[in-house]
Amino acid sequence: MRTKVNLDVVAETKEEKEIEQYLNMLHQSSEIQDFLQKMKKEAIDKNVFKYRARIKDVKSAIRTYRINGKKLDDVSDYVGISFITNNEDEIYPIISDLKKNISNGDFVDFVNEEYIYSPLVYIKWVPPLGYNILAKEPLIENEKNVPIEIRVSSKEAYISEQSAYYSVKKNDSVQMPEKERNHLRDIVQHIAYKFALLNIRELTDEQALKHEKELNDLISNNYEFLKKHEALCKEAMLDFGKLVYRCEHDKEISEDEKNLTKDEIDRIDYNLKKNFEEFLNNDKDTIIDKVYEAVKKINGIKYEEIKK
Repeated sequence: MRTKVNLDVVAETKEEKEIEQYLNMLHQSSEIQDFLQKMKKEAIDKNVFKYRARIKDVKSAIRTYRINGKKLDDVSDYVGISFITNNEDEIYPIISDLKKNISNGDFVDFVNEEYIYSPLVYIKWVPPLGYNILAKEPLIENEKNVPIEIRVSSKEAYISEQSAYYSVKKNDSVQMPEKERNHLRDIVQHIAYKFALLNIRELTDEQALKHEKELNDLISNNYEFLKKHEALCKEAMLDFGKLVYRCEHDKEISEDEKNLTKDEIDRIDYNLKKNFEEFLNNDKDTIIDKVYEAVKKINGIKYEEIKK
């Protein structure tokens, strides 16, 4: 399976049935589809690396409600949109246009915000994030305003966020306090971001040394905490390898998957992670060198071989 999220849920309470009814309306709404098409055109016009959009799945929304207790009016992301750019500089022209078209949004620049603060270990770090927009737009006449979350981030930030999200944040196979889970997600995401920069982006020697030092410090300063959750960290690392491959082979994979079932896509992802795990078991001395070698090897595999 692609995730370890428990979606074996059915709406039972009054609040859950309200969520179900509202989301079913969003899925059937022509106004929402028009809005998503408008966002897709923005992505095409700006030549982004990748555009993604979804209306939240009903079962996923009910699961989330049972975890955090947020009612219908409290949710911010029933419609989720991602603009994935080639670098940070490409973020701001998109934001400039979105500000003209989304009047009710809160625009938060996580690229230039200097620090994220972690109350668990009292450290600060530069966040591997992008630009977030939270809005409630009156898209459907005579209905509640639609909660929309838009993320505009670089390719490396996207890889890091996704690596930590499904392996840690939405992994229902592991029970841990929500505060601890969020902290682990933040650290793992930041580690994956540094690995993405070192393995994807063209860096000067000085930049590479800086990121290597920060990565080593991040791992060593949180070693015991990461060791405690070693299985989740490993899962995130395998997701990282899968996502790097997907980004580097995006055009052929995206076109192919239009004709594949979810089970077939899940099997491809499983094979990607299995190959990356094998490549990680190389004899390099440091984790940075091990990951570099594994990324180089997996990127060298033709997509058709992975698919078979």
